[in-house]
Amino acid sequence: MKQETDKGLKHLTQLLEDLEQISLDDIALIPEEKQHLMVESIESLQDQLKEVMSENRLLH
Repeated sequence: MKQETDKGLKHLTQLLEDLEQISLDDIALIPEEKQHLMVESIESLQDQLKEVMSENRLLH
């Protein structure tokens, strides 16, 4: 079970790293009326992932 948890957290860590690579240029490709919502959603997910990683002491 621990191995499955570690693998899942590894995927979440990778997701966080990928989200942090999204640039304003990437966001600009999204229709303008959805950009603000997309940015808020990405930032919220990043914050939640950081909290989970911090709780599991996996955040560098």
